[in-house]
Amino acid sequence: MNGPLVTDLGLSPIVWLFLSLLGCVTLFFKFSRFWSVRNLDLILLFALVPGMMMIVGRHDHAPWIAFILLFLGSAAWLARCLVDLGLSRRPLLEPNLNASGLLCLSVGILGLLLVETVSLPVEEGAARNPAEPSGREDRNARVPAVEEGNGAVKQVIEIAPLPPSLKQERPQVIVSRVLALLAHLGLVAGLWLIGWKHYERSLTGLSMAACYLLLPYTRMALVDSGQLIPSALIIYAVLWYARPAIAGLLIGLAAGWIPACLGLIFLWTGFYRGRSRIAYVAVAASVAIVCALLGSAGLGLSEWARALGARSIAEVGLLPQFEPRSSGSSFWGGIDSSFRLPVLIGYLAMVLVVTFWPTRKDLSQLIALSAALLAASQFWYLDKGGTLVLLYLPLALLVMFRPTMNSRRLRAGAFARNGAAAANPAA
Repeated sequence: MNGPLVTDLGLSPIVWLFLSLLGCVTLFFKFSRFWSVRNLDLILLFALVPGMMMIVGRHDHAPWIAFILLFLGSAAWLARCLVDLGLSRRPLLEPNLNASGLLCLSVGILGLLLVETVSLPVEEGAARNPAEPSGREDRNARVPAVEEGNGAVKQVIEIAPLPPSLKQERPQVIVSRVLALLAHLGLVAGLWLIGWKHYERSLTGLSMAACYLLLPYTRMALVDSGQLIPSALIIYAVLWYARPAIAGLLIGLAAGWIPACLGLIFLWTGFYRGRSRIAYVAVAASVAIVCALLGSAGLGLSEWARALGARSIAEVGLLPQFEPRSSGSSFWGGIDSSFRLPVLIGYLAMVLVVTFWPTRKDLSQLIALSAALLAASQFWYLDKGGTLVLLYLPLALLVMFRPTMNSRRLRAGAFARNGAAAANPAA
């Protein structure tokens, strides 16, 4: 099969969407407990699909109602994450398939996604991704191509295990596909590790990984390294939350890659205590500042980063003089920026509140508030706001599959009080 796998198999987007919905319902819907939070979460996972499907293939002329639907879906997940703060007791709801079946299914789907990640034509990858940044083609044109005399780079590309169609692309396209492939692998492994280490059930980790692979958003933004990289960094920050320096490094890199993650720096600052807070803030702030300086140094790094999917502060709407390239690429396109200012102020107020409240956050609250901030950032995001679902989807899955974590809450509190990487048993 030389083209996209789903097209070659004869599955239209609507049929593929139905199969993904059917797969998630079959695996995770609790038929014995119809009025359960798990079943509501499954419905919310597909709440953004109508708006996303209306934008696919129509980046410059997306209907206005599509962004309204996306905002409603984002608001639903924002409310769901905030409500999760009061759900201290969560019943253990097993998937409808055992661990061996989930592992087999996950490995099979992951293999298909990875093959398509490196073989999908550039034009189709951009057409199917509603979050494709406006003007990506112009930015790619400004990135230097491989010179004819640069034999070393050409030789590396020739011997690399890549499909022939991808070897003809520019170097930044190849690097972007490799980063996207690594991010998919990292997200699947990270979700499983969090389920195993923090949720203390390997089966829960397999369930989260399988759900991530089945959801339609994963295939829509299959090659969008701009969303996949920061999402993977945040997941591993959750995995290593007990090591403030490592968590600060990962959150700082995510914020430097896409400014929608800047609010997480302040949220996670309120999570740590004592020396742990100092170590986290020092590393996270330093990394974010270095990323900003490198992007503005004029060394060509900013063009390469944007070609690989990174977004600048101007693109996300934090600089008033920037406007989206096309009025149809954003809800805010063509609308006076003064109308967006109250939304941005409300988001900043939310960041300030969640930084100090709850005063002593546990791991489950940190995950829920992180997902809430990323979902809330979609409302003021200037270019393709509402479409960056993969940015908070893995965190939403952590919220959805979270079990009761009373013992984990105690350990997180002890960790915060002592300001150490691991709680002192004598404490």
